[in-house]
Amino acid sequence: MRCVIVDDESGALEILTQYINRTPQLELSASFRDSLEALSYLARHDVDLVFLDIDMPNLDGMQLAELLRNKDMKVIFCTAYSEYAVESYEKEAVDYLLKPIAYDRFLKAVDKALILMKKISPKDHSRIPPAPEHLFIKSGSRIYQLNVNELLYLEKQGHYIVFHTPQEQLLSRMNMTDLLQALPADNFIRIHRSYVIALNKIDTIEKHAVVIKGQRIPISDSFRVEFFQRIKYSGN
Repeated sequence: MRCVIVDDESGALEILTQYINRTPQLELSASFRDSLEALSYLARHDVDLVFLDIDMPNLDGMQLAELLRNKDMKVIFCTAYSEYAVESYEKEAVDYLLKPIAYDRFLKAVDKALILMKKISPKDHSRIPPAPEHLFIKSGSRIYQLNVNELLYLEKQGHYIVFHTPQEQLLSRMNMTDLLQALPADNFIRIHRSYVIALNKIDTIEKHAVVIKGQRIPISDSFRVEFFQRIKYSGN
């Protein structure tokens, strides 16, 4: 997949170049520190993917993305500012990466782009087993069977997880990371170090919280960008 970097920061440009060179699916066609030069190049060359900074002189990333909208290419925004996240989704960006960008997070964004461009066939993901519809949870001396579709949200309390359902709350000694791997990834998302929610159980979304069945659950800054991206992709 042919890609271009547009970023006026030399450090960010160097890191993204290293990441692209380490990724077999990507081929770096060009890189630019000037957005106007990038616009001229992109108007004359076929490119699949653009890694685009937002805060740039002359022509910022949002303006450049708007000018490229009719081109058959995808955009991944790379910025140090989280406040542009919602606007980036209006530009139909593939992803929104906050600097400093870790390589594993970079790869997730690239994977999204590959899938959208059909460079990866859906059958390549067919070996992933389906998520269970029920979970067996040990609480106290008993083991309970929970219907995953009834879960509202999960709350971390020390070494324990509280499972909130409309009928009850169950406390179990579990690891949040392991639990997330067992839940359906298309419906459950972590929005805070202490909270995982079911997207289809959200009643309303506030600036810094979601409300589920009257319970206000905070959204932390470190999970905000991914959350707003997910509610767009999930159709909410």
